Amino acid sequence: MEDQLIRDTKLYTRWAIGLSLVLIAILPGIMFLTGYVYSVTFFKGWVCLAFVWLTIGALFITIRPMIELYKEYKK
Repeated sequence: MEDQLIRDTKLYTRWAIGLSLVLIAILPGIMFLTGYVYSVTFFKGWVCLAFVWLTIGALFITIRPMIELYKEYKK
């Protein structure tokens, strides 16, 4: 069980770092380097996407442990 936890921790840490780099640095960096001018509509869309991403992440972090606890008690 301990080995599985260590493997999962490494996997999810890599995913978190990778997604953070892509969403925070690479995508905006590409748009900056190409000289793209942000319109108000594009900025609103980007902010809405960020809020949706945060909401889904918060729900997953909150609900997933409860589901696992339920499954564990069910056994």
